[in-house]
Amino acid sequence: MDESARATNPCEGEHERKIPGLVDPAVGLSDIAIARREQILDAAEAIIAGHGIQELSLKKIEDLAGMSRGQLTYYFPTKESILLSVYDRMLRRMIREARLADGPKPMTGRAWDFVQHGLKKHLEPPWPTPAARDLLSLLFTFLAQMGHREDYRKRLSQWYSEWRSFIAADVAGSIPEPHATSPRVIASLIQALFHGLDVQLMMDPEAFDREEMFGAVVKLLAPLFGQTAGVPDPAPGPAGNEG
Repeated sequence: MDESARATNPCEGEHERKIPGLVDPAVGLSDIAIARREQILDAAEAIIAGHGIQELSLKKIEDLAGMSRGQLTYYFPTKESILLSVYDRMLRRMIREARLADGPKPMTGRAWDFVQHGLKKHLEPPWPTPAARDLLSLLFTFLAQMGHREDYRKRLSQWYSEWRSFIAADVAGSIPEPHATSPRVIASLIQALFHGLDVQLMMDPEAFDREEMFGAVVKLLAPLFGQTAGVPDPAPGPAGNEG
């Protein structure tokens, strides 16, 4: 993309701001309250990581955090509210780490480079990392209970809507108009691809050839970003098989 296109991005530098919906809920609390909340969330994360989400209980959190039930429920009235806060904190941590890592940054007119960089990270052999597995496990728990937990549905809807809007704004600021496909539809497709690949790799790390999948997804998405060059070509077949 040429420099004139980059200069028109209305979202330049937005990646350095807080993402709406992911603001730390502890903002505005006293230092003691923040410390207590973090202590409770640390205990919950340790239990989930060490024993699985099915073993999480208020009693185990009390014991590990060294708090009474009254202290625990003062900050988090239910186990479900702790789960939502744990997920929120994990998500904010992963976003913060992604922003600090090397590579293209969002909202700088380089959405196509950023998508390819993120896709490559998600298809590297270590992925999903233990932290990503815990995050996905919590997500599956929320999805399984949305039918009778409206607070889960609303929170997930908020997270996904903010993520979708963030991607769409980046795409809109990176692709010259007119857009053949709306930035919001492109954002939804990217969400679906990343989540679908994550789920398959979480269940089976050998579900598909990761390098081949990267090339296939790049070819699928490139036209949506107005890209034609730089798309990986398939490896040539054995010599003598032409025609």
